[in-house]
Amino acid sequence: MDRRTVLASLCLALPVAAHAQRARVPTIGYLLVTPVVDPPSGERQAFLDGLRAFGRVPGRNVEIVYASAEGHPEFVDDVARDLVMRKPDVIVASGAIAVLAARRATAEIPVVIMAVGDPVGIGAVQSLSRPERNVTGVSFLSSDLAGKRVQLMADLLPALRRVAVMWDPRNANAQSEVNATFAAIARLGIAEARFPIGAESGMAGVLERIGAQRPDALYVAFEGGTVMEYRTAIAEFGLRQRLPVVSGWSQLTEAGGLLSYAPDLPAMFRRSAYYVHRILEGTVPRDLPVEQASTVEMVINLRTAKALGIAVPQSLLLRADRIIQ
Repeated sequence: MDRRTVLASLCLALPVAAHAQRARVPTIGYLLVTPVVDPPSGERQAFLDGLRAFGRVPGRNVEIVYASAEGHPEFVDDVARDLVMRKPDVIVASGAIAVLAARRATAEIPVVIMAVGDPVGIGAVQSLSRPERNVTGVSFLSSDLAGKRVQLMADLLPALRRVAVMWDPRNANAQSEVNATFAAIARLGIAEARFPIGAESGMAGVLERIGAQRPDALYVAFEGGTVMEYRTAIAEFGLRQRLPVVSGWSQLTEAGGLLSYAPDLPAMFRRSAYYVHRILEGTVPRDLPVEQASTVEMVINLRTAKALGIAVPQSLLLRADRIIQ
């Protein structure tokens, strides 16, 4: 896929007549690395519901411009620049790659983080309490939860000896999470196998290499967009290979992964609508501190556990926030 094809995915979610009303109707730019899907994902729907809670109805008194790199991170800077040229009043973005692309594309248009790990660490904001720049929103610290996920994996799989870790090194937060994951694995005396994925090593090839090495479990350290795009493929791979899949994304567990310990993403997307509303009312990003996710849930897919022949300890079942039967 070339740049022209990707940029063709920049689409306006408004009728032609709305262009004449541009001066009167505020516009939200919605930047994604992954494709725009319909019906909307649970996260995007939560954002739209959040807007409606503030009386902002897309197509009526606010318009949304969707801009996607169609799953190709190498094009996201071009897509972000094209989006900025359309002069939206505010841009929303999820994931480190999209957020940083938006920040590089503009220093004037406010950018709202919908869900990103450690925005200070990746340089999106100077601090959580005083963002200082044109970026603010809702975040979580996935790297802080990595050790807990590894421990839960060990509790669930007492025969665990070797863990495959898959991540996208182009994503600053995924790299931060995976570093914490390696440290946690080392503390437990478990062997690791590293499987970075990037432009030269596609998902199918990485999964094939993981299958050939026969690890005892797979830890997925992607950010949400990549997980959402490949969640079915990863989950089905785990079931075929009889390989337990653990991650920080409940969507992957819902698709057939074994366990996740993750922030409530729909709640974060819904909360980001509050930031958009405040900015459209005139508040500048530097006066809106970055919020961190307050709800973390452990999800266990009991159906997957049974398919893999894994007996989930009663102690873990009692601690789970949600069990998929």
